Amino acid sequence: MKTIGIRLLSILFFALILLFPADTLSGSKTGLLLWFQTVLPTLLPAMILADYLIRIRADRYISRLADRPLRFLFGVSIDGAYAVLIGFLCGYPMGAKTTASLLSEGRIAKEEADYLLSFCNQPSPMFIIGFLGASLLSGTDRPFAWAAVLLAGVYVSAFFVSVLYRARQSVSFAPTGIRPRPAEAAQKTTDPSPLSLLETSMMTSFEVMVKIGGYMMLFSVLEAWIQKLPFPGPALQSVFMGFVEMTTGSRQIAACWPLPRAAALCCGVTVFGGLSGFAQTANVLKGSGLSTGRYFLWKLLQGGLASAIVLICLLFQRALLPLSG
Repeated sequence: MKTIGIRLLSILFFALILLFPADTLSGSKTGLLLWFQTVLPTLLPAMILADYLIRIRADRYISRLADRPLRFLFGVSIDGAYAVLIGFLCGYPMGAKTTASLLSEGRIAKEEADYLLSFCNQPSPMFIIGFLGASLLSGTDRPFAWAAVLLAGVYVSAFFVSVLYRARQSVSFAPTGIRPRPAEAAQKTTDPSPLSLLETSMMTSFEVMVKIGGYMMLFSVLEAWIQKLPFPGPALQSVFMGFVEMTTGSRQIAACWPLPRAAALCCGVTVFGGLSGFAQTANVLKGSGLSTGRYFLWKLLQGGLASAIVLICLLFQRALLPLSG
């Protein structure tokens, strides 16, 4: 039944390409330009280096810098701390990819990988401040205060999700993570050279980036078609577009909603990542054994929490930060 549904949707998608060639072309250009001009140059170097550091086991030097606070806040191992750092700082889908890489290397257990996946895959601070800042905060008196509220929505909601997961699953992890398997230690002399490992990281990252570009193009085409649908109003349409693809959707939300509500909605759809972000994450998790269904539900929950946190901050804005706009 599932296979039949996928076939019918694929046929429908192909038919819409033939029926709306102009919208398809416009959406394709938008998605590919966004990928080429923004996502590729910002995400590819981070993806290559993050994967390479895991392969040469240099990531622990970075993890040790934040091991104690992250262990206190999130209860992760030292290897899990690296996934949290990369996921919080580098943007989608780096948190998920790093978690899957650590799991495949035997550095974390599957239980910890499931836990990390529930909260460590986040939009980058550069996206929050740069893109959302440009879309939402132009003309405000205190843009840095607004940016702080948006960042609080992202990271405080991630912390709450981690608390809920631990309360539900009662999990705890060793502070030093998983020791290398004896077979790995015995094969230490036959390990590939650092240059060979770098080339492997590059090829793996290139493949992932091409797939991300494909997903961005397809979902941008879908958004171009959505704009043709008879919605009750542009405000509702903008929220639906944000659910499909966070970048274009956030821009539409900022244009259709007043600033306080736009900030909450944009933060929510950005934290969720949109269906496009979910597809990209599902791609990097392929073959890892980690559940994309549970990931989807946790991201929905976190998106709602992020919007609520932004609204709560704005309720107290006069007492805490005199924001205006």
